[in-house]
Amino acid sequence: MHQKRSVAVLTGGALSAVALGGLLAAAAPQAAAAAACSANVYQRTFYKNTAFSGSAVRTDCDDVISQSWSGSPATGVPSDNFGVRWSVTRDFGSGGPFTFTASATDGVRVYLDGVRRIDLWTGTGDTARSKGVNLTVPSGRHTLRVDYVNWSGAAKVAFTYTPRTSAAYDSTKPLAPTGVRTAYDTRTRRTTVSWSANKEMDLAGYSLHRRPVGSGTWTTVATTAARSYTDPLVNPDDRTPYSYEVRARDKAGNTSSGSVDTIVRPLPVVTSLTGTYDRATGKVALTWPLNTEPHFDHYTVLSNDKVDGSYRWVPLGTTRGSTWTAGPVAADGETRHYRVLVTNDGGTTTYNPDWLDATAANELWLGIPDGIAPARAPELSLGSCTGGIRATATDDTPSPIRDFAGFEIERREAGTDTRSVVLHKAYDPRLDPATVTVCDPLPADGRTYEYRARTYDAAGNYSPYSEIRASTAG
Repeated sequence: MHQKRSVAVLTGGALSAVALGGLLAAAAPQAAAAAACSANVYQRTFYKNTAFSGSAVRTDCDDVISQSWSGSPATGVPSDNFGVRWSVTRDFGSGGPFTFTASATDGVRVYLDGVRRIDLWTGTGDTARSKGVNLTVPSGRHTLRVDYVNWSGAAKVAFTYTPRTSAAYDSTKPLAPTGVRTAYDTRTRRTTVSWSANKEMDLAGYSLHRRPVGSGTWTTVATTAARSYTDPLVNPDDRTPYSYEVRARDKAGNTSSGSVDTIVRPLPVVTSLTGTYDRATGKVALTWPLNTEPHFDHYTVLSNDKVDGSYRWVPLGTTRGSTWTAGPVAADGETRHYRVLVTNDGGTTTYNPDWLDATAANELWLGIPDGIAPARAPELSLGSCTGGIRATATDDTPSPIRDFAGFEIERREAGTDTRSVVLHKAYDPRLDPATVTVCDPLPADGRTYEYRARTYDAAGNYSPYSEIRASTAG
């Protein structure tokens, strides 16, 4: 049994290969067991007839169909009138134009997904003849099958399938690479990008591209036959996030679309910052999503405070958690500003500009409720008006520094505890001093009424009351 090379043989349930002096010897079981062949390797079965009927004598694996047997090709197989079948299912990637070439003595047939593509099925004795066909293989997984029979004489058979790589025939783009992974080293400030092998049979290589997040311009980083590359870019500030994508190109010069973009952020980012104010304690509770990136180290929390006459970002402290309690803060109705920075394990920290940025995701503008009442009580005077008592409230605070929005005047009958609001009204801002007047209609019954006034602000805080003024209706 003469053979050109050793092949894997399934013997007694185990896969083994024995080669000595160009001879391959293996004991064949009564019924051949199926061989588990590697990816893209043919499963080969031997039959002791030319009809491929009954149980196979032997099943093994063959990576290339190129045989020349003189005599029996395997134990249990006759020298003449035998058949051999090869079959493989593989992924052709994007597919495209291929050439199938078969050469054999006697009969050979080639099938693609069960459709016969080559048919040389006549006895030739010891003289081989060949045939080639050009065809287009669709993308994805397809099954190749080669049937060979030897009726008599020499047994020679060969088959190849190869992509046509000339640009004159091939305009099919390769599939976009998949499985793109990135690893950022905070010490070297470099990103390593790796990806899965492309399934194209005519692959020439890959190209790696990057762009700053938000930009539409790609820069070619490298052209390589490998499946990983370390970007030599050393970003001086180490903060700009980049999108990376990988493209495949074939031997005809066709280039795939880009892989799914993968964003590399040299720094983890705080994607949102929220906060609440507790009126009882005056404290501000800040919350943000906890980062889980491997190069995250800690957060720094800051507030924008007035220092030596100007506002600055003042660090409040650091934490590895995602909450912080600041304060206490006076309930003064002002807006407080907070910011959370991230530091990676290489010691680089988020940009911290001096100014406020209302669009920054890591910055919070928190309105503090106004709990400060107007400081001064207004002046109150009483007089008479048609049908009642006229009450006038006045405040002479200059308009630029007024801390109230309007006046309220109350009245009660002397000697009682029940008060009524006779006026709740905003003042006319054009008048100076600020003043309001109301004519309180009362019957002329000789009763005495007491009045008092106060101011209020937009948050509903009230000033102290004025002195009580009394007047008799009648």
